[in-house]
Amino acid sequence: MKKNASSEKPTDQKNVSTKERIFDAAIDLFSRKGFEGVSVREIARNVGIKESSLYNHFRNKDDILAKIFDFYQNEMEKTSLSEEYLDEKISTIPAQEFWEKGLANFQRATQTSVVQKISKIVLLEMFRDERARDIALNEFFTRQQKLTETIFSLMKKKGLIRKGLDPELLAIEYTYGMLAMQFEYNILNNWNLGTDQVREKMAGHIKFISEYAKSAKGGENR
Repeated sequence: MKKNASSEKPTDQKNVSTKERIFDAAIDLFSRKGFEGVSVREIARNVGIKESSLYNHFRNKDDILAKIFDFYQNEMEKTSLSEEYLDEKISTIPAQEFWEKGLANFQRATQTSVVQKISKIVLLEMFRDERARDIALNEFFTRQQKLTETIFSLMKKKGLIRKGLDPELLAIEYTYGMLAMQFEYNILNNWNLGTDQVREKMAGHIKFISEYAKSAKGGENR
């Protein structure tokens, strides 16, 4: 399913296929009502086609959900960074700035309208659907922790964090604290409430972890 997830603009109905319009409508409806709360007939009605026509593009409602999950995992995969790229960046910018830029890049990738809607679907379905459960565990927790652990391991090799600190434990401390604040941010942002305070918490968390982990070498000329 080809899709421009970075676009915040409404889909131009004249320039997309019926299949893409079904996909868009399903994402919107599932994110608001949950999978069980939406019928094939309702999806078709929102697209402006007959219910029978929908089956020319998807086998059934569950097939649509499976394609949505596949799309989401592909988008989240794009937030991963190669070890070579990370190694280069770690060597050129201070740790606190590195984490700040990393957070900003992650938020840009995950705060688009379509990704936010699918994140809601995952949260709604993860206690009912094993696919959503696995996506939630991997994308919200495992992927981020492993990426952060890789970063701290690279920093350790370069002598940029204090000896004796375990990269895995540092990653757990950083990741799970940040995930809680990101969850708070998403709730506030969804309801158009102020996010300044939680942004300050995130900045403070980054500063604390950076200062706590920093070695004497890491503090020099950086």
